[in-house]
Amino acid sequence: MGSAAAVIDDDERAPLLTSGSSQRSAPASDTGAAPASAGTYAVPCLLLQHVSSTINAGLYDFGAFLFLIDIFADTLVPSALVGLFTTLSGLLLSGYIGGLVDRTPRLRFLRRAIGAEKFFHGANYALFLLLFGPLQPVASAAFHFRASTAQNVAVWACLLLTIMCSSLLGLANTGLTVAIERDWVTCIARGDTALLTQLNTYMRRIDLVSKLVSPLLVSFLTVMWGYEVAVAILLAFTVVTAATESVWIGVVYRCFPALSRQDHGAVEAAVGHVVAESTEDGAPEVLVIAAPTTRRTWSQWFAQEKADWAEFVRLPVFGSSVAIATIYLTTLSYDGTFIAYVKAARGYDDTFIAGMRAVCLVTGLLGTALMPLLERAVGLERAGAWSIWSEVVCLSPVVVSFFYGAGAYGEHGPSWNTGLLFGGIALSRIGLWSFDLCQLKVLQLALDDHPRRNRMTALQIALQNLFNLAKYAVTLAAATPAQFKWTALVSWFAVVAGAGCYAAYLRSVRGHLVHVTWLKKLY
Repeated sequence: MGSAAAVIDDDERAPLLTSGSSQRSAPASDTGAAPASAGTYAVPCLLLQHVSSTINAGLYDFGAFLFLIDIFADTLVPSALVGLFTTLSGLLLSGYIGGLVDRTPRLRFLRRAIGAEKFFHGANYALFLLLFGPLQPVASAAFHFRASTAQNVAVWACLLLTIMCSSLLGLANTGLTVAIERDWVTCIARGDTALLTQLNTYMRRIDLVSKLVSPLLVSFLTVMWGYEVAVAILLAFTVVTAATESVWIGVVYRCFPALSRQDHGAVEAAVGHVVAESTEDGAPEVLVIAAPTTRRTWSQWFAQEKADWAEFVRLPVFGSSVAIATIYLTTLSYDGTFIAYVKAARGYDDTFIAGMRAVCLVTGLLGTALMPLLERAVGLERAGAWSIWSEVVCLSPVVVSFFYGAGAYGEHGPSWNTGLLFGGIALSRIGLWSFDLCQLKVLQLALDDHPRRNRMTALQIALQNLFNLAKYAVTLAAATPAQFKWTALVSWFAVVAGAGCYAAYLRSVRGHLVHVTWLKKLY
């Protein structure tokens, strides 16, 4: 037993289970609140880690797309391959990553996930330095196998390694998302739903701001110093944040005692069995024994995945998970496809598009501010329903703008059409981000006592990847700017379907959709 304990880091020496046949009653701070002496630093360190992680992810997501387009200037296939395989790996392996969160001590898993994320970031930036350096003159030709054999092999090796590292990076990000935003936040706020809402809101606001700031930072670096220097700066930034994030997360772990404990049932279900032994003073001590490891065949993996999905589908919260996942089947957001459309088919310049993205940031932040107010006014579940249906309403004129008054190709069209298109998308962000927060909290509360809550949570992320793949399929089926309006219509129907799924979930947990007493008051 002593050798097993030796592998635990200093910050992880607190036992997963407390001694004794039952857990000792915890002091007030054990509910998740930080001790008074540490409260000044704990939550800021948690938020700093999230800022650093999301900025890094945003820098890479935008930068990799930009770098690949510049390196392979005559084709979009490399960037499409990166996106496709990253999404596929998330679809297939998110559940496995969630299982790792369940059965690995919290601090150990998170530090390993941070290390993996930074390693794959750094590896990709190093590959980009090769592609921007000695391989740049032949990169495009080698992609089409029109260079020498050695050059073809070198360029394709770099591209395949980039795809592999990006896919593994996506899995590391999934681990961070499940561990921090679902597991740690829920544990810290245990028993305090108001604090849970507050922490979720902080996290989402950081996500929103990072999505706007990261592309601006990459653009600034490339304009000021060029692509190669920009990649080198991003590589250096990755190295620095690897150290700072590990320190910050260690501070959070030490400040919240609840993070060092897991429920008896969760550990037993996740890692094996529990035995009791006596200590020197005769008191029983609970020890967690890891389940024996065996090589799993593909059939065993498939059977496990099938069983997990079957369990996930049977959970009452599954309807809300489908609702949030359907929103990922959309081309009505400022991704590469939509931006390419409004620039080519509508003739809007980069300055205007950047301004509209900023407006969407403001309305998204407004949605995160509105959600707690809605929750207090009408309750959590009903606040989610109001939010997603408001998104449906706001996106309706957007769809209309694609079919009426769009103008000729390359022209803006009438001002009212512009208002419907961009104004509707901006207003829909209020409902979108309010619903996102509502559904997140619904999921956290529903799975709080589940022995494998993080695996179930990760399956929702896999579901989101499935609808993201469906978006790629829809975009490929309607690939020309003239056909883009059909992708917009599909996106709207996807949100309507999501609202319907959430309504079904709401009826299952509340027994009704509309208060009859409210209707009586109207007469």
